[in-house]
Amino acid sequence: MNRPKDQDPTEKDRLRLGWEPQSDLFARWLKRLSAGCRNVSIPLSVRWSLSISSLIVLVMVSLGWFLITQQQSSYRHQSDLLARMIVEQFARSASEPLLAGDSLALQVLVSQQEKNELITGMQLLDLSGSTLVTAGVGVDGLYLQKERDLPDGDTQVWIGRQGTMISYLQPVHFQGTRVGYARVNIDQQPLEENQRRLINALIATTVGLIILGAFLAIPLAHRLARPIHHLVKVGEDIDQGEMSGLEQGQRRDEIGRVLASFRRMAVGLQEKRQAEQALSRYLSPGVAQKVLEESGESRLGGTMAEGSVLFCDIVGFTKLSEELEPEKVSDLLNDYFRYLSLAGSGCQGTVDKFIGDCVMIVFGVPEKDEHHALHALTCAVLIQSIAQEISGKRSAMGQSIVQFRVGINSGRMLAGNLGSEERMQYTVVGDVVNVSSRLCDKAQPGGILLTEEVAKQPGIGMFTKPSSLGALKIRGRKNPITAYEVNMEAFTDAMVVQESLARILAYDRGAG
Repeated sequence: MNRPKDQDPTEKDRLRLGWEPQSDLFARWLKRLSAGCRNVSIPLSVRWSLSISSLIVLVMVSLGWFLITQQQSSYRHQSDLLARMIVEQFARSASEPLLAGDSLALQVLVSQQEKNELITGMQLLDLSGSTLVTAGVGVDGLYLQKERDLPDGDTQVWIGRQGTMISYLQPVHFQGTRVGYARVNIDQQPLEENQRRLINALIATTVGLIILGAFLAIPLAHRLARPIHHLVKVGEDIDQGEMSGLEQGQRRDEIGRVLASFRRMAVGLQEKRQAEQALSRYLSPGVAQKVLEESGESRLGGTMAEGSVLFCDIVGFTKLSEELEPEKVSDLLNDYFRYLSLAGSGCQGTVDKFIGDCVMIVFGVPEKDEHHALHALTCAVLIQSIAQEISGKRSAMGQSIVQFRVGINSGRMLAGNLGSEERMQYTVVGDVVNVSSRLCDKAQPGGILLTEEVAKQPGIGMFTKPSSLGALKIRGRKNPITAYEVNMEAFTDAMVVQESLARILAYDRGAG
């Protein structure tokens, strides 16, 4: 649609065509600029430096403008006072000669203007405005307009075209009768030069103070921000577990109160870390994290979960305990359990508890794991491989060897907090757990027994075979269960098992 060039679009046309006023565009641009500035990370000391400098500039510019305005007003007032004094004195002196028509006396009177460097010309006029006597620079063609009437209502001020001369016109009276007019032309250039020098001095002083204030604002802002930087450093130290920054001096101001709060918070955090470390030694990391996430509001009960349970105990532990001192038995168990814990965590398992010479490891709880059965089987193979390696070393040193038997079962179980409101434990219970424990008792030394539920899981059938023990009667169950054995040689050939075995055996006791 074409329209004449001289026809402006109406508001309706603007809305229809999607036009936007320039003011709205500018407002949107300012909004985007402000949002961008908020996203920019600027140090606090720099922000304060800019703020203090801006405040100093604003104050000094306002003060300078006020002083210059006052100086200009004072200059005009002083100039008017001086000029009125001269023209009034001139009018009083000229009243008698002007009435008497004494031209010689009038000429002598106006010729006195040469004695004052500010007076460029003087004239006496009759009532009709005709010049009677004159001296110095005239006023013909030099006046642009009447500038103002002075407060007395008689004196009029006219400004020259060049802006360097002002003419003051004063009526001449003799005994209350107007007999003529007196005019004095004042040269403004000397006064303007003085005013200009004073204004320049004020401007220079203002600019100098602004620069000085800006330079002083930088160290002042850094000094003001120093406690904030100290608080940031203390916060970073607390986050890293260090408390050295909290002991540097004592302040009695607001920063001191914040530091005191930081000290209390740091002590609380340190105690929390110690509690977490202690908790992680008694619970597996996954269970400890779950307990901490409940924020002290743990409740009895749990939920059903799909997973696998592995039981592993030492063969002939009773006889071993009879032959060794209690300290030796404790060292032996701790040495083996350390490797068993590494095998469990390396296969995404959770060490649920140590029961004398037996360890219970859960897979798929508390973290869901779709391959819990395969991970449990891999852990069992690692445990037996580790036992063979350690037994070989102990046999070479003439020490008694230790063998393990392992039982694994899979299925649904209850996972949650059991016990009492005063003391509870996160664990799993159910028939799956009981069968796994009973199956472990039936396993041969160095062997692994699985239930049919485990053997049916993906990726496990190729490594298992029906047990030579046949159908096993499990205490507490009416019907016997079908057990499966593991082909250890086929499983241990897997590269992932060899890598995990090497990594666990190379584990340094001090690294824990």
